[in-house]
Amino acid sequence: MVVRAGLGTWVLAPRTTWQARRLAADFGEGIDAKTAWVMARLARHPDEDGYAMAHLDDERRAGD
Repeated sequence: MVVRAGLGTWVLAPRTTWQARRLAADFGEGIDAKTAWVMARLARHPDEDGYAMAHLDDERRAGD
């Protein structure tokens, strides 16, 4: 699985985006790009957990 990230994520957080790509490759087909990015971000910046969870919750609500 290839994680597709926009130019903004590569410019603003290249290390996180690279780790998200590696995480998704290791995990396989069961992870989407946004979830991989949030997991990689929280691994490096655990203090951003509230923002990350809100980011994923907003996506789930939009899909309902």
